[in-house]
Amino acid sequence: MARQWDNYEAVQRFPLLKGYINMFSDISYHNEMAALISFFYVQGQATVDYLRIPINNSHIDSRIHLFWIQPTRSGKTIAWEHTGEVLDTLGIKQDMFSTGTDAALIGSWNKYEEDGEQVLELQEGLLAGKKALNFDEGSLLFETKKQHLSEVVLYLQQAMNPVGTKANTLVKHMKDGSIETESRVSFWLTTFPPQGVREVVLTKGVFQRVLLLIRPWPIERREQVSEERMNTAFKRPPEYEYSLDDFATYFSTVRAALQARVLGIAEMERNDWAKLGTDPKEKIVQDAMYDMFTVDNSFYPLLNSHKDHMYELVRMMDPQMADVVCAFIPNLLNYTIILATHMSLLDDYTQSDDEVVEFGWEVKGEHIEMAAEIIYDLYEELVTWLESEVELEHVSKARQSRQASWKAAYAACPELSVGDKPGDWVRKADLLETYAKQNGGLSRNTQFLHYRDAKSLFKETAVGVSKFVQWVDE
Repeated sequence: MARQWDNYEAVQRFPLLKGYINMFSDISYHNEMAALISFFYVQGQATVDYLRIPINNSHIDSRIHLFWIQPTRSGKTIAWEHTGEVLDTLGIKQDMFSTGTDAALIGSWNKYEEDGEQVLELQEGLLAGKKALNFDEGSLLFETKKQHLSEVVLYLQQAMNPVGTKANTLVKHMKDGSIETESRVSFWLTTFPPQGVREVVLTKGVFQRVLLLIRPWPIERREQVSEERMNTAFKRPPEYEYSLDDFATYFSTVRAALQARVLGIAEMERNDWAKLGTDPKEKIVQDAMYDMFTVDNSFYPLLNSHKDHMYELVRMMDPQMADVVCAFIPNLLNYTIILATHMSLLDDYTQSDDEVVEFGWEVKGEHIEMAAEIIYDLYEELVTWLESEVELEHVSKARQSRQASWKAAYAACPELSVGDKPGDWVRKADLLETYAKQNGGLSRNTQFLHYRDAKSLFKETAVGVSKFVQWVDE
């Protein structure tokens, strides 16, 4: 990541968010980005009944979906357990899917006889209604050769479509009758990096609908985590500035405020709202969404600047790879708006006293900036990972001849004398630029990543702030 977790503007600005991350990180060590996402994951599920954001003649909803790819025994399972504790305080239902058929997700018909007549009873699936759903073995989604798992992926993809749209309604036709399911589920998917993970990420649309958190877990970090864990033996847990009750109070306050906002716009009493079914409620929420929030003058310029930065990241890449990674941008821009909206609510709560919270219902450019920092870093990590590791044919060939590529780049650079050293040195900056151009255009991140792997091919020296390299004869 380009930034340490505590350098994010949102973390520095909102003590409640920082407190949440600190508690989370004492349970799941060194997983601060997952902790940050967890906070807004909970907020998204807590507010899904009332928060719609109009966009492109339709809308998006408040949910955050996480797909976390990280090696085993690195804190993913216990991270979910902690997130589940927070969800429990809000009365939000949780469930887990590890394996099974699509019927487990969509539902099925139970047959039985009553008074001599056959009765069909709907058994709801895991994707029905509102809940937080954990896929602790997300690797099963990569088993693309199994037909029923392909259907599972398709249903997940549909369930992530905006609540209240036709695309969000899941339909399964069965001999006893069709089952229709509207899903308000928030997904928390985790997996170790299975074989073929990169190719699947590139080809399955479900991965373009989630926040992808991809993190290596080197031996040095494992060793550090082990030491930190051992040092807690026989010790009481630390006292935190904020408790689970404090977080529950915040999420509950935001949820109640959003409901009151919807009812106020609709000029409806709470008792009348409670009598309505899901579809009439959804219509009221969608009718109200245009009047829920306003934006300030800097909102659109800063959102578009963020968009430009994301496209700039891939502009110098190989066109084939750039086309692939650009497909992730539209949904990440949606997540930027969702996070900014969540942050506007957190901002108002933080600035209010303990008795009365005055929500301003304005999403500002500064909220976009805070959200953009997080989304950009996630995307940058994804781009670097895909560009450097995915086994596309042209990438594979380039990898096989990488040493020759570095030698050719070195030979194309002007040789210089550096002090009293012989004149076969080249500027490191020239080498990286030449290497990038000769290999079809690479982002700066990828240049440095490739150089790190090839570092043994060169000797380095520096004169002031200028760095020079020399080819090492085999």
